[in-house]
Amino acid sequence: MKNYRSVSCRSLLLLVFFFQTLSFAQEEKKIKDNDLVLWYKQPATEWTKALPIGNGRLGAMVYGGIQMEHIQLNEETLWSGGPHSYDNPNAYQHLSEVRELLDKGEYIKAEDMAQKMLGSPIKQMAYQPFGDLFLMFPQGPKSQNYKRELDLETAVSKVTYNIGSTQFTRKIFASHPDQSIVMRVESNAKRKVTFDLLLTSPHNSVTQIKDNKLLMLGQLGARKERGLIGPWEGEGTKFAAKVKVLAEGGEVIYHDNKISVRDADAVTLVYVAATSFENYKDVSGDPIKKVNSYMAGVEGKSFEELYQRHIKDYTKFFNRVAIDLGGEKNNQNIPTDKRLDQVSNGASDPLLDEQIFQFGRYLMIAGSRSGTQPLNLQGIWNGTINPPWSSKYTININIQMNYWVAEVCNLSEFHEPFLHMVDELQEPGKSTAKTHYKADGWVTHHNTDLWRGTAPVDGAQWGMWPTGGAWLCQHLWEHYLYTGDVEFLKKAYPIMKGAAAFFLDTLIENEDGYLITSPSISPEHSHGGTTKDGLSIGRDGTSLCAGPTMDTQILNDLFSNIILASDILGIDKKFKKQVVKTRARLVPMKIGRHGQLQEWQEDWDNPNNPHSHVSHLYGLFPSSQINSKDTPKLFDAARVSLIQRGFDDGWPGAWRICLWARIGEGNNAYKSLNKYVIPGLSESLLNSGRVFQIDANFGATAGIAEMLLQSHNGEINLLPALPDAWADGSIKGLRARGGFEVDMEWKDGALVKATICANQKGTFRLAYQGKSKGKISLKKGEIKELTIK
Repeated sequence: MKNYRSVSCRSLLLLVFFFQTLSFAQEEKKIKDNDLVLWYKQPATEWTKALPIGNGRLGAMVYGGIQMEHIQLNEETLWSGGPHSYDNPNAYQHLSEVRELLDKGEYIKAEDMAQKMLGSPIKQMAYQPFGDLFLMFPQGPKSQNYKRELDLETAVSKVTYNIGSTQFTRKIFASHPDQSIVMRVESNAKRKVTFDLLLTSPHNSVTQIKDNKLLMLGQLGARKERGLIGPWEGEGTKFAAKVKVLAEGGEVIYHDNKISVRDADAVTLVYVAATSFENYKDVSGDPIKKVNSYMAGVEGKSFEELYQRHIKDYTKFFNRVAIDLGGEKNNQNIPTDKRLDQVSNGASDPLLDEQIFQFGRYLMIAGSRSGTQPLNLQGIWNGTINPPWSSKYTININIQMNYWVAEVCNLSEFHEPFLHMVDELQEPGKSTAKTHYKADGWVTHHNTDLWRGTAPVDGAQWGMWPTGGAWLCQHLWEHYLYTGDVEFLKKAYPIMKGAAAFFLDTLIENEDGYLITSPSISPEHSHGGTTKDGLSIGRDGTSLCAGPTMDTQILNDLFSNIILASDILGIDKKFKKQVVKTRARLVPMKIGRHGQLQEWQEDWDNPNNPHSHVSHLYGLFPSSQINSKDTPKLFDAARVSLIQRGFDDGWPGAWRICLWARIGEGNNAYKSLNKYVIPGLSESLLNSGRVFQIDANFGATAGIAEMLLQSHNGEINLLPALPDAWADGSIKGLRARGGFEVDMEWKDGALVKATICANQKGTFRLAYQGKSKGKISLKKGEIKELTIK
């Protein structure tokens, strides 16, 4: 069945590294140095085609123009509005009436009444663009040998082109160690670098020269309600930016509001930016003092030093995972946008799949560093003052999908901004729980923003969903499962307990004596409200209900995690006992008349409605409470629901990759990736099929990982959903729950070998393509090399 040998991680670390290097060396010889470079033969003509760079706090989109280089700029804390509470003191008085109307099946009246329970204002604030950096060059538009690229292995964007016999090169990167964006402009001939530099903002701002640097100062102001963006009457966040120009040769001329460089050999630009944001309750910071500090930190450092510091910092994280899906390496000789077109027209390009996988990891490193804000709907990249969905943190699937990548793709540290936000949501969430529900604990609904709003917003049909905070708590538990960090669990436990305490106070009995949430919705799906006889009692768009299946699944996870954490930490036995009793009374999942997993308590599912949301399949993925071994009937019903909902693009398509992978059907997972998600990517690989949302990028990466490795319910499953298109390949550095790291190599669809290294002591059941291969126990630091037949 299997052969393996045990060795010590400590004693054979160098030997293991040597063999792991050999296992990938032959393939790497076939790959050109740019196998993870996205490249194009023309500049970007629109925002989603520009190339993203970031250091977790600062983001930029690089257009790569010839006559004009445009760098669109972001700073993660520049949001409309300011510190405030969204709680509505009049909300609670309507709660019992909404519940009564739902109990009577009067869904229209219930939803209309629930509008009075929304927060104040009923719309949250929006992430804002910071500004734009322009370099105006005197060259004409005609050039030769133009190439624009982004190297995922180094996080450096580069533009090269020829004007006559002169080659011009621009390199740009966002440095985390030096908290700056750095650009190098040079040519292969002397005295050829000439340009004007301008710094602008779409907000009220002024630019001036100070200390031979270009300084921009600004402040967001009051604004009226617009779209999904709430109104703000007071002054907003202050911001500042500075640009330093270091020319080698030539002349630097300082004007009132721009800098000109004439006839230089090469130029290094350093850009820094900051806002007055200190935390979600405090915007009293001094952005000028901050940018001066950042600029002082780069004084005396050459471009090469800044470049090497950036490379060292970035690659130590990115290089943890290597992937080879057997793609044709010559495809890299074709521009990325042309390869996307080919896949959209039916071609298979496993090398592009590799790049999409690593692009998600790249975006995580670029957009989510410890101490920063979590990735919002657009990561940290936004080019408009009215972004889609306000570019908020949508917590009924989207922000969670952003962070499905973090643990399994060996970027656990980058989960920290998300986990910290969950901690911060407790204080406003406690206020919302008391104000809106007269309940203990804390709650948050379907959206939050920089100001950590927790009240229901936007509309009852979207916002009256109380289990957002409970789902966020699942990430606290996942971080513990992957790391085994007991000290982290000690800090996370009170947060999870607070989320559970809210539901101990607010769950109500249904007619069968089970506990359900009310009011709630199944995000973001309307049920129409029909009786068992098919009589319509709702209206198009009616969403409000009681006890949606997703809520039960999320609470099942939350309560189970509380119980396990209590045992692990040896604490809180009384509360644990209460949670055990409550969990036993949660309403069970149901199978409907079409053989589907019911989304609601009533059998309202329409098999002919291919809706984008599949909220009731949370129990299949990202949760694992629905699985083929423990709940086979529910597992089959979930598969029926997945078929009935159909394939989709964007983030719904990315979720379907993960769901089909969990079902174990690799070809359907690949179909979702190749036929639906990839055609919705812009040439930069950013998801922009409908509007720009970054969750599909992260979801696709997580989905690819899920096709190759699954680890849940005490089992590590190797190649559980390998598609035919990836018959030969290897993966190095994926993480499994329980504190394990996994490398695999396969050929002709069959595993050749696998290596599992334990970062902590643990036992797991080993499975290969869904079939059990026995139990393995490892000591901390121990490695198992497996050959499975």
